[in-house]
Amino acid sequence: MSLRKELEHLVSLAQERIKKAPKDTPKEILELWEKDLVDLELELNNLSDAEEDNNED
Repeated sequence: MSLRKELEHLVSLAQERIKKAPKDTPKEILELWEKDLVDLELELNNLSDAEEDNNED
């Protein structure tokens, strides 16, 4: 799997985890999950073509 596809998959999983979090999920946990999502999105958005080409299976 290419690095881009892997990051897209991880972003999707993080979004679903936040969306489907139980109502009683502690605020601190939700904040950590949201930070992780932002980090993944930044990594995906900053992915250069050269990095992606070097990580093809």
